[in-house]
Amino acid sequence: MCQKEYRQKMKNMKFFLRLNKLLSEISAKGFFHLLSANVLIQLVAFASQLFVAGILLPEDVGRIKIITTFLSVFSIIGGMGLHASTLKLCSENRSQKEISELFSSGVVFTIVSTIVFYGLALVLNSFGFFSSDAIIRRLIPLGLFPLITNSAFMVLVAYFQASKQIKIMSRITVANKLIAIVAIVLFTWWFGINGYYVAYNLSFIVMFFVGFRLLRKDFTFSKDRESVKHNFKTHLVYAKPSLMSNLLSEISAYADIFVINYLLKDMKEIGYYSFALTLTVVLRVFPFTVQQIASPYFSGLAHDRSHYLQVFKKYNRQLYLVVGVTLLLAILAGPFLIRIIFAGKYDPAIPYFVLLSVGWSIRLLNQLQSAAIFGLGKIQYNAWSSFISLIFNVAVYIVFVRLYGVIGAAWASIPAGVVMTLTSGLFLRKAMRE
Repeated sequence: MCQKEYRQKMKNMKFFLRLNKLLSEISAKGFFHLLSANVLIQLVAFASQLFVAGILLPEDVGRIKIITTFLSVFSIIGGMGLHASTLKLCSENRSQKEISELFSSGVVFTIVSTIVFYGLALVLNSFGFFSSDAIIRRLIPLGLFPLITNSAFMVLVAYFQASKQIKIMSRITVANKLIAIVAIVLFTWWFGINGYYVAYNLSFIVMFFVGFRLLRKDFTFSKDRESVKHNFKTHLVYAKPSLMSNLLSEISAYADIFVINYLLKDMKEIGYYSFALTLTVVLRVFPFTVQQIASPYFSGLAHDRSHYLQVFKKYNRQLYLVVGVTLLLAILAGPFLIRIIFAGKYDPAIPYFVLLSVGWSIRLLNQLQSAAIFGLGKIQYNAWSSFISLIFNVAVYIVFVRLYGVIGAAWASIPAGVVMTLTSGLFLRKAMRE
């Protein structure tokens, strides 16, 4: 009996020693700084979105979601995947001079490209490409302007990640986001949906200039033609496949909004669906944090497959555990809180929220698989995975929305998430074998 107790005590001691080591490692990498930053931002942002939803009509919530979805897609196209190439190139073993040049060129190329695509978006909007809704068409110039500022800021974030300045990144992100959220709530309270977009733009402008000021010493853009050509070609090696991968992934992820926008006209019901979709952001905090931390480390371990696999499995176990716990909490507490907080205003959104929580949780299991494929340098596999998912998602959403309306889109999110996660897993195994 004593021996059994002794062995059990030793096992417990070993477990806590391993746990302490793991926590020390991830703390040293800045995980808790970034996690606390992301949690704080998402919680405050979540609260502000609830407040904004309480102020605005459901129809306006739907309009914001549609414009935001188009912004996400145009940001990827305009950004040309340069934030991803900056992360990859600046994570590699290069001289500081070369890293600074690649970072600087990434910022400049992004600004030039996004200005061009912003102009194109305005032209398309004049022909009613984005929506037949008059209010959406009027808001597009304001709503898509962050295409420039946010895309440039994402290059700065990529450089912070690549240089492992995670604590600094966390602090500036928290400070700027909190100010932005307060501004958005106040401007929306005073001026409605127009005020929302004024504050939204101001927040991105401030975030970019604060981030740029902190990294100004590393900004050394060369105007020499040959140097510009060389840096552009170097970026394109990773930017092109990353661009296609991210674009396909984004369209696939928000295929529901595109299909609903073009097939349905009931903006109030779209607003309920958009509100439910917005609530699922709380499910994404931890997976996004893990991916941010892991991406540069995956790049550094690409040549040691054994260690690489160990790191992936460790982070992936954490991911699966938290996704499961957050889904359970969302399903149990979400409907009750929606009824209490909004006093019946958004009760029609509850069925959408439950189904979307399941669909998005399944989809989030894919987060680290995509980061691992990226770290192995097999970015084309992410593009193929996204392409297959896109074809399936568009087809399933069109069928379900035509048959069942908005609730059909919520149901379709579940098979869409399954296909996306399984496809990414298959390509990861293929990448690991090569």
